[in-house]
Order: sequence, then structure tokens, then C-alpha cells
Amino acid sequence: MRVIALTTLAATLILTACATTPRQKCESPYRAELRNVTADMRETRKAVQRGYRLVPAKFEFGLHHCLRPSGSTYLCTADDGEPMYDKRRINRAAEQAKLRVLAEEATRLQAAIGQCQAKYPE
Repeated sequence: MRVIALTTLAATLILTACATTPRQKCESPYRAELRNVTADMRETRKAVQRGYRLVPAKFEFGLHHCLRPSGSTYLCTADDGEPMYDKRRINRAAEQAKLRVLAEEATRLQAAIGQCQAKYPE
């Protein structure tokens, strides 16, 4: 998750440097953060639906869970050559609270993008 965030941040910085209009420069950091918040919301919703979170496996031996392209899991071993995960139970109340906070943050970011659009109409 941190790798994705760092990659997104690097891409945002590059795109910000290439942004050609003041409106794009204004919106760019908010849009990047909104993408991160949206991705976190999607992952949290999946965890709430499943009742567990998938975390990267610490050890290669034993049975773990691998992901199908559809998002479902199946049991696998290191011999399968796929990224392996372990299931970790979640606290549903805490995850629901996290979703509420993320939704508020998404609303704030959308409002900031709206302010950029009002300040720099095209």
C-alpha cells in the first residue's frame, strides 16, 4: 500500500510539473489525494464485506491465500509462484468508522476541486 502511495505521489509530482493551466495545477494535488482516498475506501469496503483483510504473507512455507483476477481467494503455496496473503480478522466497528472518515475526506477534496473550478473556469 505504501509503494502504491509513493508511486502515486511521484506520478502526481511529475504530472503537476507538466500541468499546463492554472486550474490543472490547482486541482492536481486534490485529485491525486482523492484517488488515494477512493482506493482506501474500496479496500475498506471489501474488508468489511469479507470480515477480514488480506496482508502479505511473512513466510513462504505452509498454505496461504492467493488472489484470482476476480478478487476471490484460493489456497496456494510458494510453489504456485503467486503473491501470497494471510487473512487477518478486522474490527467491523473500527472499519465502519474509518469509512466514515474517508467519506468525509473525499467530500472535502471534492469541495476543494470545486473551488479550483470556480477560481479558474475554463
